[in-house]
Amino acid sequence: CPHAGKAVQVVRLHLLKMNVAADEKGNQGTFTIIYNQGFEVVLAGYKWFAFFNFTQVGTVVTSLCAETRAGWVHDVLGRNWACFRGRQVKPRSWRAHAACLLAKQVRHMLYEHNAAFVQRVNDAQRSWRAVRYPLYDGLSLGELTRRAGGRASRIHGRPKPAVVTEETRRLASSLPTSWDWRNVNGINYVSPIRNQGSCGSCYSFSSMAMLEARIRILTNASQTPILSTQQIVSCSKFSQG
Repeated sequence: CPHAGKAVQVVRLHLLKMNVAADEKGNQGTFTIIYNQGFEVVLAGYKWFAFFNFTQVGTVVTSLCAETRAGWVHDVLGRNWACFRGRQVKPRSWRAHAACLLAKQVRHMLYEHNAAFVQRVNDAQRSWRAVRYPLYDGLSLGELTRRAGGRASRIHGRPKPAVVTEETRRLASSLPTSWDWRNVNGINYVSPIRNQGSCGSCYSFSSMAMLEARIRILTNASQTPILSTQQIVSCSKFSQG
């Protein structure tokens, strides 16, 4: 989409808790925040997507999350494409957390395996098992943070979970007590886990792994492709890498 051009229509959208999108005509849909890079809105038969704006001077990147870069909008069938730019009509001030000197010093500390913490995680639940990852030994906490995609966002006033209704309990009672796609009647539908290394595009690895598993399920494991994680990063015109 071009970065400049005269607008032919103005649409005002409201993004509400928890993921409700609404327009001024009373239509309601949903929205999804995509990590810290952009968002998608599905409303009134159309899909809107845009990356948040930013500036870069050398290695210094400044997020301008109250406005977007040029994005795309089309109907849910993938037709009638158009470009748009978005901006927040009523900017809000947020709490700022300045990185202190201690935080900078912590980045250079070496990771130490905490066996007691791993055991507490495993004692607290049975849905998965935490294990030690020897490949992280010798890495600094800063390197581990970069591998995880950067510092996590801070969520203030996390909402309480919804009340479990009788209908939900009834539906849940028909589900198996456990399910593992790695062993369904002896068949593994999950492709081998790849090491993301220092690549920050975690969405590429997770998306390709999901597609690989779905192909295995669809073909009853007769097709087991390994899809390229680099393709979407390097070749997609809709991606920032």
